[in-house]
Amino acid sequence: MKNHVKKILEYGYTKIPNVISPKECDNLKKLGKNIFFKFKHKTKVKNPLEETIYNLHNKNVCFLKYLDNNKIIKIVKKCLSAGSYKNNCDIILRQTAMRNPKKGFAQQLHNDTRVSGCNFPLAIHVIYMLDDFTKYNGATRVVPKSQKRLDFAKDKKKYKNEKLLIGKKGDAIIFDASIWHGSSEKLNNIDRWGMIFSYSRWFLKPDYNFNKNTPKKIFDKLSINQKRIMGFNFNPPKDEFERSSAISEIIEKPDNYKLPR
Repeated sequence: MKNHVKKILEYGYTKIPNVISPKECDNLKKLGKNIFFKFKHKTKVKNPLEETIYNLHNKNVCFLKYLDNNKIIKIVKKCLSAGSYKNNCDIILRQTAMRNPKKGFAQQLHNDTRVSGCNFPLAIHVIYMLDDFTKYNGATRVVPKSQKRLDFAKDKKKYKNEKLLIGKKGDAIIFDASIWHGSSEKLNNIDRWGMIFSYSRWFLKPDYNFNKNTPKKIFDKLSINQKRIMGFNFNPPKDEFERSSAISEIIEKPDNYKLPR
């Protein structure tokens, strides 16, 4: 674990092989494709060059175990605790998604924390490769050590020290969300599904409100640790008469939520 944490803090990224079995990758990919086609006409997220699913937790319970995958979460926690008081900081889920870029898709290099020059990670992305990531099918590219730069990547520029994060299905890449990163151009029509779990320090706002989009039947299946990771005890108090701490001692139940039919 220490070696992976060191790589992320210094270079901005690391790769862990064989986190998921090939068979499980195939099952997750099949499930993800079914979910995409079920909801693609109802989502507000439209991108003709990419198949995307968000909020995996409320689509199927099989995704829940990746919220705190034992091989991954300790590394994430350690990275997001760096620089905090006693190097110990709670973490919160920021986003879950699955993505499959189409031929011709390419992402501008970007920084997902939206601020430059962070001494320590504010957010960490985990991408589980459900297909092989190759130089032809849109593998993620990064600029090593760019997470500590004081500027942002220039539009449409290719940097000499870019690193293409290729790997086999079942591998996982973990990287500081501040590192300049993006999908490389996809040159073929071969699937390149990635399952993404993103985390941040507990006091930062997630991309979606899990307290409002988690069905009760899903909430009831979450462990205490998973509920904490999803932020069910990090809701700010209504006022000073409710409580004095930003962190609640109890796990708060989500709103009654149902997926669109």
